[in-house]
Amino acid sequence: MRAFLPVVDEAKIWRRLLKGDQQALAFFYEKYADVLLKYGLSVNYNREMVQDAVQELFVHIWNRRQNLTVPESVKYYLMVSLRRIILKEVRNSLLSTDAFSDDSFSYRCHEKHFAEEIEEDVHRNLQQAVRSLPTRQQEVIFLRFFEKLSYEEIASVTGLDYQILRNTIYRAIKTLRQVLLEKMPYISLISIISSLI
Repeated sequence: MRAFLPVVDEAKIWRRLLKGDQQALAFFYEKYADVLLKYGLSVNYNREMVQDAVQELFVHIWNRRQNLTVPESVKYYLMVSLRRIILKEVRNSLLSTDAFSDDSFSYRCHEKHFAEEIEEDVHRNLQQAVRSLPTRQQEVIFLRFFEKLSYEEIASVTGLDYQILRNTIYRAIKTLRQVLLEKMPYISLISIISSLI
């Protein structure tokens, strides 16, 4: 039997943050810092950079609180904002090398071409990796990530027990991660899947 936790009105607490309440900022940090760290590590495996990005996110929120509005979902707002910070940091670290010319137009053309090549490579490698999975794992991966069905919907479609389904998806993702990291160690699995869905 689940214990019922009191419902917290995050919009009300966010409004307090917007008015300068440091305890409101601390509330969101304490509630979401670990979740954000885990999510950030799915975007980029550099733990130190992700930890810095989480800190930067909360500093940014505090410093720009007068310009912010109340989001529909604080959790998703924080996740999207963190992703932007991480991707910006990755892009800046790539740009800080002297490998690119100063001509921004030339850079954009090269970046677009490079991104297209990576996307094709990712797509091809992901298809090969999924095809190498056992048939049942292929099915549940397709339903979960390409059809975006919930675990309950997949269990209903496949007739699998809920826990067996979760274990099957876990094993499939673990196998995909191993295969793809061998082929493409420069890209995280979540980045690959999310870019193709």
